[in-house]
Amino acid sequence: MKRITPLLTLLTGAGTAAVLFAMSAQAAPRTVQPAAGATPSASATAPPDAPPTPPADPTGQPPAQPSEQRSRPGAPTTAPATPVTANWTGRLDSGATIAITATKGTAVAYVCDGRRLEIWLRGTAADGRLKLTGKKGATLTGTIGDGDVTGELAVGDKRWRFTAKAGATPAPVLYRATAQTRRAGVDGGWIMLPDGSQIGVLTRDGSPAPAPPLDPAFGTTIVDGSTVTAQPVAGVPETAE
Repeated sequence: MKRITPLLTLLTGAGTAAVLFAMSAQAAPRTVQPAAGATPSASATAPPDAPPTPPADPTGQPPAQPSEQRSRPGAPTTAPATPVTANWTGRLDSGATIAITATKGTAVAYVCDGRRLEIWLRGTAADGRLKLTGKKGATLTGTIGDGDVTGELAVGDKRWRFTAKAGATPAPVLYRATAQTRRAGVDGGWIMLPDGSQIGVLTRDGSPAPAPPLDPAFGTTIVDGSTVTAQPVAGVPETAE
């Protein structure tokens, strides 16, 4: 009996130690090893934020760079001049007659009194404005309206206002002696008025005088038995020289 008691004590102690060891193992935190081939978390591997992508252009074109955006249509630009083709006849407040003819923006004007005074001018007719110049500093400026032209002729310190009406037909309203005729010493200008009458000045050997009637169908007139030839003025540069 005395031999059994120590054995029971030893077995009881061993059982108690085993129970305590098991409880201690269950209470300890577990260490989990990552599985082979596992993907790292997104928060650990995500690169820095990239700049936002611009929204797509509705037209399908790639986004324009700043330099391209500045040159896109819509930026203020200077519009090209609109040339004018038309004929006008009228009077100055001095009583002289004026004819203006414009072809694709090139304009020629002729002013005469039917006796001695005559002035030729050349310039432009565009964007509703007339700007012409002539010899001895003569200038003509005007505004093109709906069927008429109003403006001013200036020679030196003298000024005359004028109003001219547009021709009802495209028929020429202004004729001048041809270059060949002028080289022969005869120059002349004729204005065809809406009522069918004419007015002009013919200069021969430097002496101006009323121009004889011109036949517009042939562009000719007779001066002292000789034929003088004229041609329509239609914005031709040499006709205003």
